[in-house]
Amino acid sequence: MTHMHELPVEAGWTHTLREYLSPYWNRLLEGQWAQRVSSGTMSIEQMRGWMLQIYPFIHAFPKFLAEALIKVEDDDSRAFLIDNIRVEKAHAEHWLWMGTGFGLQREAMLDLAEGNRPVLRDVQSLSDWLWYINTKGSLAEAVAATSFAIEGATGDLSRAIWTGFESYRDHPGVDWTPRTYKWMREHARYDDEHPKIAMVIVERYATTEKLQKRVMLAARRSLQLLDQALDTSFRAYTPSPHIDVDRDQRVSERRRSQLIISFPDRRLRERRGFREPLID
Repeated sequence: MTHMHELPVEAGWTHTLREYLSPYWNRLLEGQWAQRVSSGTMSIEQMRGWMLQIYPFIHAFPKFLAEALIKVEDDDSRAFLIDNIRVEKAHAEHWLWMGTGFGLQREAMLDLAEGNRPVLRDVQSLSDWLWYINTKGSLAEAVAATSFAIEGATGDLSRAIWTGFESYRDHPGVDWTPRTYKWMREHARYDDEHPKIAMVIVERYATTEKLQKRVMLAARRSLQLLDQALDTSFRAYTPSPHIDVDRDQRVSERRRSQLIISFPDRRLRERRGFREPLID
């Protein structure tokens, strides 16, 4: 399992960004969703649940990138986002293949994405956040929240759960074909490059201490909401009448840990030589 601290380290404030995000990034990799898929212990109903509920987010992802594209001022960043939009449109189709391979109806997935049925609150919050930061935020915030945090964490998650995901190939109700695992395989292979390029763009555009702090907070928010969306989307399909003690404990631990992970003001000032306190 690859953790953020094992990835290549940049100099300066982007190194501080990685350090700051590391607890949230690793929490995704060590969370119940990743553990249960990677161990093959998630039920088929739960697998179908998260595939169904997360699909509207996957469906909208190219549109998030298109909003960020409007803000670009250099050719390299523009080329990256244009190519990424093309790739993510194909990946939305691959997600449909994965869902139908696990027994979902394509029409049901599209119906949810088109807004004819409501998605779970935590999944909607994730989509709403990405819409907001890509339309209202700066380019640096948008790219950090989307192409760095979401795509980077997704690549790590895909690699972490691949063996367990593959164990469902012989499960009754699963039609295991190359289409079924194409989305997972593609993300496990290529997503190392996207967050690296995204970090170059972030560093290019986040040129003030205030904006660098906002970039950190935007990326953190994406990781937190992705964690909640994945957790909620499989637990909602758990056929159990009793209280989910694991979830209550997980939520409590998450809230408590968020209180003690402070923003790295001192380290950021030291790395950049700032003398004045950061703007809150």
